[in-house]
Amino acid sequence: MAAKRRRRKKTVLKYSKVVVALLLIAVAAFTVAMIWIYREQGGVPDSLVAAFYAFAGGEAGFLGLIKHSDTKYGGGSSSSGGAATPPAGGDDPPAAG
Repeated sequence: MAAKRRRRKKTVLKYSKVVVALLLIAVAAFTVAMIWIYREQGGVPDSLVAAFYAFAGGEAGFLGLIKHSDTKYGGGSSSSGGAATPPAGGDDPPAAG
């Protein structure tokens, strides 16, 4: 009998995972740069720091919102194993008592 060959699933790198990784790297690099500037100059531009972290937080928040809506409503090609389809049994609550 011929042995069945197992096919490897190709790992697809998702866009959101790349963005999150780049965002974390950018936040770490910015933080290190601001610490270095603070040590050299004795201060940092507060508006730049606030704007950068607002952008980074907003970007991460929107990616989280997109991920949540894909998982909850089943939109897109989300293969995260989330509840893309409602469970069997409908929306009826369990019988009391």
